[in-house]
Amino acid sequence: MSRFLNFFKANYRTIFVVAFLVLLFQFSKQYGYILFHTLVELFSIVIAFAVFIVAWNSRYMQDNKYLHLVGISYIFIGALDLLHTLTYKGMNIIPLQGHPANQFWVSTRFLEAVTLLAGFTLIERTKKINTDLIFIAYFFTTLLIIFLILIWQVFPVCFIDGVGQTPFKIFGEYVIIAILLLCAFLLIKKRLHFSPTVYRLLLASVIFTILSECCFATYISIYGPVNEMGHYGKLIAFFLIYKANVETGFVKPTDFIFKNLKENEEKYRTLAENLPGLILRFDREFKCIYSNKVVVADELTSQENALIFAKGDGLEQAIIPRIIRAKDTGVIQQTNYQQKNGDNEKFYSIQVIPEYGANGIGNTFLVICQDISALKHTEKQLQLINHTKDKLFSVIAHDLKNPFTSLISYSELIANNADRLGPEKIGHMAQRMNESAKLVYTLLENLLSWSRVQSGLLKARLESVNLDLLLESVKKHCTPQAQAKDILIKIDTRPGLTLLADNQMSATILRNLISNAIKFSFPGNEVHIKAEQNNSVVKISVHDCGTGISEEHKGKLLELTNTFSSPGTAAEVGTGLGLVLCREFAELNNGTIYLESELGVGTTFFLLLPAN
Repeated sequence: MSRFLNFFKANYRTIFVVAFLVLLFQFSKQYGYILFHTLVELFSIVIAFAVFIVAWNSRYMQDNKYLHLVGISYIFIGALDLLHTLTYKGMNIIPLQGHPANQFWVSTRFLEAVTLLAGFTLIERTKKINTDLIFIAYFFTTLLIIFLILIWQVFPVCFIDGVGQTPFKIFGEYVIIAILLLCAFLLIKKRLHFSPTVYRLLLASVIFTILSECCFATYISIYGPVNEMGHYGKLIAFFLIYKANVETGFVKPTDFIFKNLKENEEKYRTLAENLPGLILRFDREFKCIYSNKVVVADELTSQENALIFAKGDGLEQAIIPRIIRAKDTGVIQQTNYQQKNGDNEKFYSIQVIPEYGANGIGNTFLVICQDISALKHTEKQLQLINHTKDKLFSVIAHDLKNPFTSLISYSELIANNADRLGPEKIGHMAQRMNESAKLVYTLLENLLSWSRVQSGLLKARLESVNLDLLLESVKKHCTPQAQAKDILIKIDTRPGLTLLADNQMSATILRNLISNAIKFSFPGNEVHIKAEQNNSVVKISVHDCGTGISEEHKGKLLELTNTFSSPGTAAEVGTGLGLVLCREFAELNNGTIYLESELGVGTTFFLLLPAN
């Protein structure tokens, strides 16, 4: 009983209309079959015209091309049904020989069935269909049917008095039934293109149309009960078309015109809700009306209106001015925002897009905020890698230049003066060349080790290092460079000092410091190397009386981003990046490096390493 009451509450209007029509048609039969037939057909014609009105006025919004085509065709189907009614035997409105009403019937039903079938060829079409072209095609098709029946009178005869339906009429009805069965199959197969309600109503309409056509294929008299049942079937089919198209189109537009639009809206809403960034929408009063994330809202004040926005990251400081700017100019606004919270640093990319309504007035503002912290950190790492690459090339040029200079000089002397040089001098030069070659090899090994440090593959191998041997080895390496400028290298250290450090890294640091001291010393000067132990630290200083360093560059000299380089006293060229290598190696050995300098007086570099 409860199910019946619920069904009645949901469909009481439809039940009332059906009951009224049944009584009306039964009452009309008392005044003759002509009145009954006219009322049934007029009701069908009104529905057909109503379906067309909905389809035509929603042609720019409708996204279901099947319903779009069917809806436009119904104005012409209704027009042919009107002619079928006017030419029905006994109406005497359009006096013609024979039974033109039967001819209009079979041609109209065939046009309707073909339309239902043709709609499935367009249902998955992505390109917009040409409504005007469809209208013109149906117009001329309808005009041709009218000319064939009323003007030229060449349409095949469909009914003969005293005989009944002709074979053409019966065969035509069965062809229509076959087409409708195919339509029912395709409708079931493509039911996902319709909402459940529209799908059920359309399928029921096709079924009742098939039953109706079965009656019209088998009746004997145009006034008989079988013909009457066929008209009832047609009435029900058209009523279901009304329910599927007109009522659904007005009462439940999302089930008819906006079905796909609603589905797309859900898809894009799901996409927006799951995007990693923050998406906001503001109205013209600067009120936040949408957010794709759950945020804590707080009221803020701007120069114009109150703005409700998610606080916490301080993004409103960057967003509010951009929204106001977008409102004033109507132009998309973009900015980046950087936030520091202790050691935590975050970056945001913000874009404010003015949105316009159909009247061309900006109604809302879309704010897209992306956290680009990872991208910025990656950018910094790439910059560091690029600096490391430049530094590697500079170190190669810096540390390999002197040995190769020695090799080139001695080889040129031998090549140009081989006939004048005695064996003793040639042997001496060959020994020097051998020493330079060994130094180049050692330097290459050190550079390869350094590159492995940069990639994290090489760690400092801490061991006991004899400082006296280390300094003598470094002095020997730098002597050719010092002799070229008549500079004396002096070592002042207490014997027996040992370091807890990586031998190769320590040697690389000292070679760079002494080489720089020679470079900026004047000819005839001295470079002093001094070492002393203070508790657990060995302090090594490299002092020169050269050009010195200005205060402007002194603080940046050991930084990775430093690109400052000045020529030496003999116009030697450098990159200024060799000292960065010294700092990195010192830190890997648990040490530090710093400098003291005065422009025009000289420079002292201090290297502090753990004592063993």
